[in-house]
Amino acid sequence: MGTHDTLKQARDFIRAQGGKMAPLLVSEEEINPQTQDDLSLQAYALEPTNTCYQVHYQYPDDAAISEFSFFEDGRQRTVHIGFIKARFGSHEALIPVHYFIVAAVILRREQRNLKVWAQPLIKQGVLVQKSLVPNQSLLDEFESMGLVIEDTESEGGDYYELRKRALKKAKSLRLSVEDDLIRQWRLSRDAADHFLVVDGTLMNFRDEQNIRQCVGVSKSFGSRYFSVSENNRIMQMEEFQRSWAFQFHSPEEDIRMGARERISWYLRLRSRVNSGPEFGLIRVEISRHYRDNASEYAERFSRSLLSERLPTSYPAPRWDKHLYPIRECENYLSSIMPSISTIAESMKGVLA
Repeated sequence: MGTHDTLKQARDFIRAQGGKMAPLLVSEEEINPQTQDDLSLQAYALEPTNTCYQVHYQYPDDAAISEFSFFEDGRQRTVHIGFIKARFGSHEALIPVHYFIVAAVILRREQRNLKVWAQPLIKQGVLVQKSLVPNQSLLDEFESMGLVIEDTESEGGDYYELRKRALKKAKSLRLSVEDDLIRQWRLSRDAADHFLVVDGTLMNFRDEQNIRQCVGVSKSFGSRYFSVSENNRIMQMEEFQRSWAFQFHSPEEDIRMGARERISWYLRLRSRVNSGPEFGLIRVEISRHYRDNASEYAERFSRSLLSERLPTSYPAPRWDKHLYPIRECENYLSSIMPSISTIAESMKGVLA
């Protein structure tokens, strides 16, 4: 089902339940920006922490040395489009209804040009707490007509909690779509002897086979894993320097019980005068399978990532941390997802 039909059915679904259209011109992602999941308050260094490491990279001579050819990003958009009234005895609750769309794409670089690999994966529909919908038969009817209705899986009728749950559910759906696309890539012939650069942390992904060929690049981070003096050493790195490689759990911890382990390090992509300590600073993650060769991979992948910082993505937000191919992934996903204003106008029937 296309976007136009999905939006129309979403509007009809709310009306059929006796609800009201109340589209917002802002997404839940903008109202409640998510931060990266932090899984540890302490990390365990795999290299000496008394110094940071100069990456063997010379600009402009090494500007095209990157070994990476594949880049992945996913996006989600969760927009409040209306609400349904539900009664529980003498109590009345307002049940928010959200339109969601999640998408993932992989770009492949061939002869210096970026092209879409295979097909992007897209999923869209409605988010609502199913158990609270008053007319369950109508819910089933709309699902049978092809409208994807995802359960926010909450309890009670707290309006604000239901909105938070919708955002959390959208994130789960996005990660599932990204996982599926990464798996398709991993099982393809194209993936042989290649690594896939993924925008964001790898901590959210559970498929360890997928992760084994991924390099995660985080632009946002809010935890200090080392002592204040060691962390300050990282924050004051020069351009083209990296931190020591580290892992998130001690060697004695049993990661078989569901804990996610990654090898990580910080890298300064660029610097400039009068900038903050996080300017151009990213955190890189790879699979725990490379622990014994962490220094080698940190050096190798850092050289490639420094090449991927050009051309710059200015004036994009956080351009200083952007890898150009990842920025192109974002631009592509934006082009195939409906804007918030389009969603809002569709709920009003303007674009029916």
